[in-house]
Formats: sequence, structure tokens, C-alpha cells
Amino acid sequence: MNNAENHKETEKLKGKSRLSLLTFWIIMILVISANFKYRHWENPNRIFYVDVLHYYAYLPAAFIHHDLSLEFLRAEKTPENKYFWPRNIPGNKLLILTTMGMSYLYAPFFLAVHYPLKWMGFRAMGFSPPYKIALIISSILWFSLGLYFLRKLLLRYFTDATVAITLIATVLATNLFYYVTDEPAMSHAYSFALFSLFIWFTHSWYQQLKMKFALALGVLAGVISLIRPTNAVIVLVFLFWGIDSFKSLKERLILFARRYLHMVIIVITAVLMWLPQMLYWKYITGEYLVFSYGEKGKFFFDNPQLFRVLLGFRKGWLIYTPVMILAVLGLFPLWKNYRKQFWAVIIFIVANIWIVSSWWLWWYGGSFGMRALIESYAVMAFPMAAFIGWLNDKRGAFTKVFSLLFIALFVCHNFFQIAQYHTGALDAIRQTRESYFSTFLKLKPNARQQKLLVYPDYDKASLGIYPRPTFSDSLYTGLLSRERAIAKIEGEIRSGTESMKMMQQKATDRNISIDSAINLDAVYLYNLKVEKGEIPLNQKKIKIFDWWY
Repeated sequence: MNNAENHKETEKLKGKSRLSLLTFWIIMILVISANFKYRHWENPNRIFYVDVLHYYAYLPAAFIHHDLSLEFLRAEKTPENKYFWPRNIPGNKLLILTTMGMSYLYAPFFLAVHYPLKWMGFRAMGFSPPYKIALIISSILWFSLGLYFLRKLLLRYFTDATVAITLIATVLATNLFYYVTDEPAMSHAYSFALFSLFIWFTHSWYQQLKMKFALALGVLAGVISLIRPTNAVIVLVFLFWGIDSFKSLKERLILFARRYLHMVIIVITAVLMWLPQMLYWKYITGEYLVFSYGEKGKFFFDNPQLFRVLLGFRKGWLIYTPVMILAVLGLFPLWKNYRKQFWAVIIFIVANIWIVSSWWLWWYGGSFGMRALIESYAVMAFPMAAFIGWLNDKRGAFTKVFSLLFIALFVCHNFFQIAQYHTGALDAIRQTRESYFSTFLKLKPNARQQKLLVYPDYDKASLGIYPRPTFSDSLYTGLLSRERAIAKIEGEIRSGTESMKMMQQKATDRNISIDSAINLDAVYLYNLKVEKGEIPLNQKKIKIFDWWY
């Protein structure tokens, strides 16, 4: 496509893309408003915690302490030392756990705050509210950049209305919104942005075959993999973009051979992005390549927890982000109408889900939903748009209104779940099928839910073994009959020395047998638990679903 045609196409899109542009700005206003509402920079326990401490550690170590070996942690005790969580390695050395990709993206905003604070005479140690604000702004700006280019790319293939609805579904109906507002410094909104940019430059390179796009792809591939090495799987989208037959695959190989210099530039640029990391590892460990997670970095590629990742009640993607069911369904119209994008999308999806599901800690720690798949929403936007476009293409007004209401329902569901996550009605780690349904459509946690939460078995998970959650007390599942439940409570009373002493006293005071006293107390406790909602009545167990947990 020549420059004149490109310009003509761009002007055409500008004139017909007002709805998606308005949607983009509405999403951004909601994101910014939510960040102002939460005001996490005022909370000493937010922004700088868990994974962010690892991602960010390179910046204060390099620019404040001038010591990437982290020996300053041993030399001087300061309040900021608690924010560094290095890994001890042989030789009594300290190693930052994660790679430095996120520090690349934080750096401009960190520096924009750090040096002015120093020049003005304020304490500039890297973890005060101004630094938190810098990271929040960085998340919002990177996210906005990714969303803007995703919109531009989708407009090349879909109508303005379809793109607008797709943006709403991709952001407001998924946990992406949570990770750009509630935990904005985590990597997911950034990686979503980089994935979007990578796909945009992939499209641009195949359209124009310019060296500048190859250079951009190399930079993006390097940084994406430096944030989370497994995210290098996005390169599959570049390799298969536009392939729709064996003939086109052969032509693609010929194109790569003819443009070998571009391929070399992509590889060299990606490696250059990794060079500071390799030099850091060499400096600390004596090796250029280091698996910094050590024993905590296991993959079980022969035992991927595909079902748990997709539909498990602990973190299942389609359980907690059900709008993505539409994207899965959208693979069919994508195959039919957008064959040149289909193979890149489906190959990426299969490879990415397999990799994500093979991580030993498949639930990815404490999180809202399946956070490891958030960056892939940039790719999933294509089948999502294909499905929405299929619904609206040459169909009546009823279908269009119904599809809009359906997306709105998913958005409401997502915001309700975020509220549940805030109140504890959805737990970050301990969810089970039973606890999920105990608070279904309930904003706040209840007594029964607390009895049905189960921590995963980390020791067995490290071996690739994932047993069914077992409850410490089956009483609260609601699956016991009234008689069995009362009998269980009686057994608990009889098992306690102090409780039996109390029962003996009650039996004496009431002039009844101790067995009768125990039974009366058990019935009372059972009715009390039912009244409080700890034990549901008429709970039915469908045995064919026993395997689903």
C-alpha cells in the first residue's frame, strides 16, 4: 500500500471513528477517576508491595544508593530497607528476583520525580507518595497509549461501532480495569499496552516493510520479554500475521529471507534491550544468563492445569472474566471472515494458555481473577470484535440492542466483582467452588464463606500435584442432612474436655441425662448456624459436578 493510499485510508477512518474515540476517552476518564477515588498514594501499604517491589528495586538501587549489589541493605538500617526483597544466592550475595523490564517503563516517571525532590531539598529515598504518584501516572499513560493503538488497529478491520463495544468489553468488563486502577503499578496494564503496540507495528511492517517498524518490533519484543520472559510468545503473532494457507506460509518464508536485514535488526535490538540485564547478572553472579527465580520458577509443561486456569473456581479465567467467552466464540467468525488474522491469533492463544497453565503456581498468587492472561486481551480483542461484528452485521435492531445489554451486563458483573474483592466476598487466594457460591451476588462476605475458604497446598504444587481443596469442617458445605449435621455438632461437643464439663453442669441443672443435654445444645447450635447463614438449608449435591472445583 503506497503513501497516498495510506493517507486516504487514515482520513477515511478519522471521519468515521468518532464513537470509538469517544469510548476511548470515557474509559480514560473512568480510569483516572477511579485512581483519584482510591488515592493509593496516601496508603502506606499500597503501590509498593509484592511483585512491584521486585520490578522497581533496580531504580532506587541504581539512582539513589548507586549500588546494584544491594550491599547498602547490610551496611545501614533505614526505613526504606523493608521495601527491598532480594534473593540470597551462593556467595552471600543479594539478587533482585525479577528482570528489569518494568524498571524501563517506570524510569522516566521515577526520574521526573526523584531529581526535582532532591533539588528542592526533600527526602528523596524512592518510596514516598510522590514516587507512588509517578508510578500511577506511568500506568495510566502506558495503558492509554496501548488502548489508543489497539483502537487504531481494530479500525483497520472492523466498524467504528464494533470497535467501541470491543473496547468497552476488553477494559470495563475484565480485570484489566482493576489492574490499571486498583493495582496500577503491577505489570499487566503495561504489558497489555506493549502487546497492543507490538501488534500495531506488526500490521504496519507487513503493510509497508519499513526498517523503522522492524526497529520498533525489536525494542518491543525485548522489553516485553524482559518484563515477563514467557510473554515472548507474542512473537508468534508477528510470525503468523497474515498467514491463511500453506502457500502464504511459503511466501512468508521467502519474505523473511528477502528482508533478512530487518529480521537481523529485530533480533539484535531485542538482545540489546536485554544487555543491561545480562550485565547486571554478570556483575552479581558471574553469569550472563541466570534463572533468578531458582526453585520457585518451575514449569510443568507435561501437566498444564488448563481446566483450572480456564474454569476453576480458585481463579478460572472464564469464571471471573466471563466476557471472554464472547472472544472464544468469536474465533468462529474470525476464521470465516478474517482468515489472515485467525492463525496468528489461535496459535498465540493455544501457546500462551499452555505456558500460563504450566507454571507451578498456576493461580499466580493473590490476585483478582486470572491476572496472567490480562496482557493477552490485546490479542483477544480481535475475536471479540469479530463476534460483536457478527452479532451486529445485517441483523435486526433487537439483536443489536440485546448484544449491547449483554455487554453492559458483563461490565456490571465485573464492577460488582471488584467491589466483592474489596470487601472480601471474593478471596485473593483461598477461593473454592463452595465459597464462590456462598457469596454469589452478595456484596459482603458471610460467616459461611469464611468456613469454606481453603489455602492451596504450596508444597504439593511445587511438585506439580494439585489436590482437591479439603474443608476442615464439612458441616458448612450444607451437604449434610439435618440429622447428620446435628450428630456432627454433638461429636464436636463430646471431643472437648471443657465442653463436656459444661454439658455435665447443664445436665445437672436441668435434671436430664448428659446425652439429652448434648443433643439440646447441638440442636440449638445447628439452628443458630442456619439462622446466621453458616449452614444453608436444602443444599443439593449434583455428583456429576464433583470434578469441577
